[in-house]
Amino acid sequence: MRAVLFSLLCLLAAWPLAAAPSSATATLQAANNAYHEQDYATAIDRYEQLVQKGYESVALYHNLGNTYFRSQDYARAVLYYKRALRLAPRDKQLQQNLRLAQLELPGTVVNIRKSDVVTLWLSVQERLSTRAWSIIGLIILWMGMAGLALWQFGKNRQQRKMGFISGIVLLLLCLLPFGFAYGRAQQEFFRQEAVVMAEESLLRAAPESGSQEVQTVYKGDVVRILDRLNNWYKVRMSDTTEGWLPADLMVVI
Repeated sequence: MRAVLFSLLCLLAAWPLAAAPSSATATLQAANNAYHEQDYATAIDRYEQLVQKGYESVALYHNLGNTYFRSQDYARAVLYYKRALRLAPRDKQLQQNLRLAQLELPGTVVNIRKSDVVTLWLSVQERLSTRAWSIIGLIILWMGMAGLALWQFGKNRQQRKMGFISGIVLLLLCLLPFGFAYGRAQQEFFRQEAVVMAEESLLRAAPESGSQEVQTVYKGDVVRILDRLNNWYKVRMSDTTEGWLPADLMVVI
């Protein structure tokens, strides 16, 4: 079953490269062949060549994450599973593989429980892209404006009343998809995360090596980047603890 799933992923990875130069297609095929032959070092090298050239897809990142997992480099497996999840946040297989990789890491992943309302909001928000939610919001907005125009220029009292009510309701309703669009934009474009690659490092209270130690950070920990000062990142851990880490200890997702 795993072999079948990986073969399907390989086909999906090839799809965005169909129009690419033949060298890229050959590199992808070489990476897939190396994986099947359990030559993971070669597979990683070939997949990484494609990433460095700017190619990206859910399947390419997923395959690279799987290859790192097989190589027992769980931190980089987490990195590429997270990159794939940025493109497909609702992919159950990716979510499961990410959890399996994180279980192999020395750190403890703290999951803050979300309320049912927040969980429902995020579930709906992730169904469409920022652009799709924005288009829906604009359509409802213009429908609301049309309703208000009917209120102003309707031929009789009943039309004007219907136009006023529908216009107000639609204008209020358009706030919902715009809210979803804003949330998706934060996920897609503005929220920066990174994976810690150092075996063990110290989260500091200030961006200097001699500042107070906040807590220990382990390889594979996923942090949210809040700010940057020189060669330091201000980050937030999964348990909401904040502090500073050297930038060269992390790889940005």
